[in-house]
Amino acid sequence: MALLVKNSSQFTSIMKTDSYSYEDFLWLPKFSYYICGYEILEAKMTRRRILMQLFHWTCVVSHVCCVVTMLKRLIEWDNIGNDFLLIARYTMQFTYVINSNIKYVVVLQKQAIRRLNGKLAALYPESKQARIDYSVNDHYWPRPLRVFVAVYCISSVLVIGQPVLMSVFIYIRTNHYPYLHFYPHYTLDPQQDPLWKYFAINIVEWLHSDLMIVSNLSTDLWLVHFEMQICMHLDYIARSLENYQPHWTRDSIDLKFISQLVDRHDQLLNLQEDINRIFGGSLLLNLLTTAMLFCNMAVCAQIQGLSLDGITLAGFMITTSSQLYLVCCYGEMVQLFSSNISHAAYNNNWSDATSAYKKSLVNIILRAQRPAELSAMGYMRISLNTFKEVGRH
Repeated sequence: MALLVKNSSQFTSIMKTDSYSYEDFLWLPKFSYYICGYEILEAKMTRRRILMQLFHWTCVVSHVCCVVTMLKRLIEWDNIGNDFLLIARYTMQFTYVINSNIKYVVVLQKQAIRRLNGKLAALYPESKQARIDYSVNDHYWPRPLRVFVAVYCISSVLVIGQPVLMSVFIYIRTNHYPYLHFYPHYTLDPQQDPLWKYFAINIVEWLHSDLMIVSNLSTDLWLVHFEMQICMHLDYIARSLENYQPHWTRDSIDLKFISQLVDRHDQLLNLQEDINRIFGGSLLLNLLTTAMLFCNMAVCAQIQGLSLDGITLAGFMITTSSQLYLVCCYGEMVQLFSSNISHAAYNNNWSDATSAYKKSLVNIILRAQRPAELSAMGYMRISLNTFKEVGRH
């Protein structure tokens, strides 16, 4: 977890000379949804946005076509027969579709996400010195996380593009192109069907996969972005409180300082509740579907063994489990930074403070006994223990 808190060494020089802006934090979740043409924060209708929307709706239509075809094949169970691997692949794809659709529905709450983003942007430190005080660079997207996003995208492309790569490989070796494609619910007879159908099937499958993969990953990136901001502010409150030196001769200044921290703490708790309202339902359902997805991926990878299919599925299973770990890790960090506030208040050098300051300090300690938490609709606290439970089942 420490790797996710500390930034990579390549940014050491940047940390000494400049600090990240709020827009710098936004680039990864924003860009990730651009891949499927979806924009959350943009409101103005420009030519670029119109083109992106056209591409996005093409992905949506392709997704609907694939899902309808898959459901049709599941209803026609005789076409599947007793092929255990085919059944496992259908189950895996159906589970992943549910998982991705749930996350896609979350980001349809554009207004709620924009309001939450606007509130966090307003709290972000503006001046260079304030950003240094907040240690904003220590909470920026860490290098391991960015590497994970790249690996996730590459492994997803390999999984979806593997049939075409395999077809090319077979053609080179045997001079016969087998016309393979990823999803088993589309049937193709190269002897009878025209060539354009093969290309159409691949394009529809790729657009469908683009929407699913992007929705599955990018919604979590938005969640992590918001939790990064919460962690940064909670960390600043704890450090400020622990290092502050109150004195009875500066009573008004001391009370103003601690009242500002109390107000900021209240704001952060309310913002965390907003995060839970937006993402809580999807977190609960995704924990259930992710456990099923792990099981199906493991079965498919084990059956296929050391084939290209098996290796790509094993890699995809690792990145999917890493994705769940990422969310659980930031859920753990929110609790940790929130709990640190009570420790900071306890360690504050309050001996020379007035009774009013001491009373406010006690109130902070009492309020911090119930730390902020990432919650799945109040039914489950998201933490590293959650990841262990999902892995165990």
